[in-house]
Amino acid sequence: MNTTVKTGIMKLGYIKNLKPNINGENCISALSKIIGKKILLKDINNFIESELCKIEYYDQHGNPCAREKALILKFLLDQKSNIGDYIYGVFQRKNTTENFMGVNWEIAKTPKSLGAINENSLSKLRVIADCTINNIEDIFVVNSIEYFNGAGHNKFPDGTVVDDKTAKFIRFKTTLKNHDGQILYGWLTKNIKNGFEGIDWGTEDIFKSLRKNREQFFVGRMAFATIDICNSFLEKLGSMTIEEPWEYKNRKDPKFKYPILKSYLEFELDRLYYEKETYGWDNKILYNKNRSRALFNTNLIDKFGHDLNIMGDVQLLGGREIICNLEMCPSILSLRKLGFENCEPLPPKFFEDINEIVFHCEWDIDCNVSKYEHIIELRIERFPDKYKDLEADDLGQKMDNAIEFAKKIAQRNYKFIIPMYYPTKHRIQLLMPIYLGTSYTSQPDFALVLTPHADERLYTPETILGLDEVYQDARLVAKPEESWLNPRIIK
Repeated sequence: MNTTVKTGIMKLGYIKNLKPNINGENCISALSKIIGKKILLKDINNFIESELCKIEYYDQHGNPCAREKALILKFLLDQKSNIGDYIYGVFQRKNTTENFMGVNWEIAKTPKSLGAINENSLSKLRVIADCTINNIEDIFVVNSIEYFNGAGHNKFPDGTVVDDKTAKFIRFKTTLKNHDGQILYGWLTKNIKNGFEGIDWGTEDIFKSLRKNREQFFVGRMAFATIDICNSFLEKLGSMTIEEPWEYKNRKDPKFKYPILKSYLEFELDRLYYEKETYGWDNKILYNKNRSRALFNTNLIDKFGHDLNIMGDVQLLGGREIICNLEMCPSILSLRKLGFENCEPLPPKFFEDINEIVFHCEWDIDCNVSKYEHIIELRIERFPDKYKDLEADDLGQKMDNAIEFAKKIAQRNYKFIIPMYYPTKHRIQLLMPIYLGTSYTSQPDFALVLTPHADERLYTPETILGLDEVYQDARLVAKPEESWLNPRIIK
């Protein structure tokens, strides 16, 4: 009878892959490849016998449990992979009467490997977790990553499984519990520009309860219960502003009655949050005392010259503030009863100096080859049909003539070239109308986007855009008055 007491990794269970295979590989050599340097069996054994080694047990659902009920045994190694990931040693068994079998090595990622982590994410977790969390890297993600669509489901209606490319949310199970003993999950939300970001924390029930919120209709940082409610709100706001066209006369949007106003409001609020988060301006988005409601200025006025402000409930989604249940601002008395101390939010500030939005005729326009290749060869679909079959050099000459023509008009009318706000880059650009036929008509063929470089006294052509596209960006800065950029005639 063998009475030898097992130590090190042998005491955890039967090692089925310790003996080298036909290629001379075993579990230790496999671990050496993961770490990027040679590891010996005695190194693993010494670690397991040390106080640093913590053995964890899990049931068939991946929930922490006692050893006698566990089907999975894990321990976190004291060394990372060659790319900096944590490594777990894993043993498994089919039922609780059998011995554990192993050992397999699992790469254990941290939440940082899944996306961008918001600064306040850790502080939120500390409030609800039942133990002290010092660092976000104390939380590991081991084979528990789940993908969900925008409605919070792991499959689309047609049965297609949601994956990392189609997911709106990544969720992972933690080894932490809340104060009521419930398992905590973390989830990140996909931002189209920046990938996944977060993290939000909560139980399985909280994640499910948020499904209703995720099924809302979103317009940037605004959320509506349905698209019909969104349209009703836009219609109400549009009726209160000084009269101006909020839709294109010759091109109807099948979803929105006021597509121009929808775009305007979306990027207006985006700019306010940009100023708040970038510059720390606390007078752009105002909150009541418990920060449950927010108030912002639309930069629109009513027929009496009063600011049109909007109030809504604050909701956190993916670590970002969302304003929902939007309504027109009530009276100052009502706002104060709701906990607002300041009832006068300031509008966004798109430029510092008037010279930023005025075209300087004496500046050069840098029409180099690469810019023309982009504009002419890569954007040929934006040219009128009658010009699409022309050679690139012929189109280039027509562009040169059109630019000179526009500059001549601008010398005589400083409003002819219009400023616009570029939301993605948070900067002012200018719109030059291009008449390829070099004859002035009510509507140009398209607009040339110019980026100003004040230090160099130079404009760089960026691209060409259709008039319907540029009007919405131009309206953020000011209501265009030029006849060439008028929603009533844009086709």
